[in-house]
Order: sequence, then C-alpha cells, then structure tokens
Amino acid sequence: MELRQLAHFLAVVDAGSLTVAASRAGLTQQALSKSLSRLEAELGGKLFERSARGMAPSRLGEAIAEHARQVVADAGRLRHAASAELGLQRGRLVVGLSPIAAASRLGNRVIRFAEHYPRVRIDVESGIDKDFVAALHRGEIDVAISSQTAEQSDSVLLEQLAVEKWGVAGCKDNPLLSRAANIGDLAKARWILGRNTALLDDQVGETFASAGLAPPQPGIMTTSVLFTLHALGCSPYVAILPQSLCEDMPGLQWRDLGGGAWTTPIYLMRRKRSLIDDLMRALLRELGSNA
Repeated sequence: MELRQLAHFLAVVDAGSLTVAASRAGLTQQALSKSLSRLEAELGGKLFERSARGMAPSRLGEAIAEHARQVVADAGRLRHAASAELGLQRGRLVVGLSPIAAASRLGNRVIRFAEHYPRVRIDVESGIDKDFVAALHRGEIDVAISSQTAEQSDSVLLEQLAVEKWGVAGCKDNPLLSRAANIGDLAKARWILGRNTALLDDQVGETFASAGLAPPQPGIMTTSVLFTLHALGCSPYVAILPQSLCEDMPGLQWRDLGGGAWTTPIYLMRRKRSLIDDLMRALLRELGSNA
C-alpha cells in the first residue's frame, strides 16, 4: 500500500467524481482508476459504488476513509519535520486565510508571527471554509482562519477567534450612501452582491423587511473581492462588506446600516488529533487561541 494511493482514494471521496478528482490530482482518469484498483486489490474489496451521479464510498470505503486521512495528514507533518531536521528548511507552516480573515486583525497577526520567526517559511493559502476542510483532511494546510458556512465536520475543531461586523460600502463620493441614515435610504441603490455571504442572508433580509424593502437584488454578482473593491471605487454601486476589509481603503466609505446586527464569527480551524509542535503552538498563541 502506497501513500499516494491513499491520497488518490481521498481525492475521489472528496470530489465524488473520478473526473473531478483526476483533474485536481493532476492525473489522467485512467491513471487514477488504476491506482484505486491496486488499492482495492490490496485491501480485498471495492472502495466505491459507482452510479450515474458519480462515485460514493462503499461500506469498506467509509470504514477506512478517516484512517486514510490521518495517515496522509501525519505523513505531511512527518515530511515537514524531517525537512527541518535535515536543515532543508528551518520550519514551515501552511495557513489558510479566507478573504475576510486576511483583511482583518487576524491576518495582521499572521504577519506579526512571520516577523517574529524570520527563519520560518509561512505559506498562506486563500479560500473559504469548504476548501480548508478538504485541505486539512489531506494534510495540505496546518490551520485555517475563516467564517463557517459549511456543515461542521466531525474531524475538524472550530474555535471562535473574533466577530466581524458587516455594513454597506461604496465610493467615498457616493452621494446616496453618504446621505443614508438607514437602509431605507438605499431603496434606489444598485448592488454588487457576493455568493459567499450566506450566513448574513437572514440578518440582511430582516433589516430590509423592517424598512419595508425587499432584499437587495444584484446588478452584479461576483465571488471576487478584488473586483468588488475596484468596482466600488469607480462606480455608484454599493455592496455589503466586512468592516475590516474597507476601513483602510482611502477611496471607500463604509456605513453600519444594519444597526449592528450584521455580524459573522471568525473561526480557527484545525484537524482533530493533529500534532501540535512548538512552532504550531507559537502560532496559536499569536492568533489568540486557547488551544
């Protein structure tokens, strides 16, 4: 049994599709299928049930999946430790940061940690919590900081580190936003809406309903934070954005028109039973974790 076979098996479990898993792993479907077949032959049973909708783990696949995740994650940590011991690198941590976390004081703490440990290599990966859960399972990241939009995974620990306040952002010279005393004053606004703010839907909907308005409808829908910031700076559009993302942007104004009700918690995410060495412990302290 080879470690890469376990990694290939987990790639298909996470993707639910041989085609998608092969693309993510950088393999041909034929090569990935052969790897799975060898693992099945060694274990003595089928790992997946195949259907028109994709591939789902069999009973055997479900039974070994968590063990495989632990082996793959531990192997990643082992490689990092060996590299450091051999002098190939003084230490390395891979941190996942969502766009909100990256722009917040938590992102600044990661920078401060890097300044305190200049001989440590810090790899920062972008994404959202769904990406980070899969990456934690595969041992590709050590820890992540993100809001929580997906269902909680039994294999991932969550610890709340902060609460992010959201409001309405627009160009500094946007007259409609400048004069707005409440959300009702934005009835004629044109909106840029993101797809990654599901946690705020109920809170935003209640605020608009209280003002006798329907929820905002998108003139532009995007998942790109950079595009949103650029568009706000050069157009009359407005958007619902976190305060920490906008407070240092000189060309933008940010208004709390939700009455303080638009908030999302920011979590530290790490894998259960993962090894916490001295370097990881130092990072957790810097982030304000109680771990």
